Amino acid sequence: MNRPSAHRPPPSASAPWRSPRDQLSFRVRRRGDIVLLAVRGQADAFTLPLWRQQVRAAADTVTCGRGALVVDATRLDFLSVRSLAALSDEAQEYRREGIEIFLVTAEPAIARIARADTRTAQLPVRSTVVSALTAVHLRDRTPEVVSEEPGKERTRQPAGPDVAAGSAPPGSAPHLGGQRVVEVQRR
Repeated sequence: MNRPSAHRPPPSASAPWRSPRDQLSFRVRRRGDIVLLAVRGQADAFTLPLWRQQVRAAADTVTCGRGALVVDATRLDFLSVRSLAALSDEAQEYRREGIEIFLVTAEPAIARIARADTRTAQLPVRSTVVSALTAVHLRDRTPEVVSEEPGKERTRQPAGPDVAAGSAPPGSAPHLGGQRVVEVQRR
C-alpha cells in the first residue's frame, strides 16, 4: 500500500509554491535623468524573467535620450552569468536609444567575468553607485568650444555641482575624465 507516512507531510505541503518575487526584490529611485534600480536577493535562472522585466521597466522610465539606468547589484547574494548577459543585451538595445545602462557591483569577480565574456564586455561596470553617477555626468559634459580667432586658446574650468566655476588657477588645464578641456575664443 502506498499510504503517506505519518512522519512526512504530503508532497504538496512540503514544497510550497514559490514566486521569483520571493527571491528577488527591486527598488526604483529617480535622480534627474538617471534612474537607480537597487536589486536585492538572487538573480538566477528562476528569477531571470522577473530580472528582465524589471530592468526593461526601469529603463523605460528614463525620460530623455541622454539619461541612464544604474543597476545597483551590491546587495545581490547571487548574480548568474545568464542574468549578467541579459542585462548586457538590454544595455545594447537601450544604448541605440541613447540610454546607457550601468551595472554596479562590489564583487571584483563579477567585474572580471563581465570584461572577459564577449557577451558582456560592452556592459559598463562600476564598483559604486557614486562612480556610476560620475561616469554618467562626465559622459554628458561636453566642453563648449568658442572659436572666433584661430590659434587663440584658453582653458576653462567646467562648471558643475562639485566644481565651482573659476576655481582653477589662471593658465591651468583642468581635466575632465582624462580629457583636457580647452575653450577657444575669437575676438
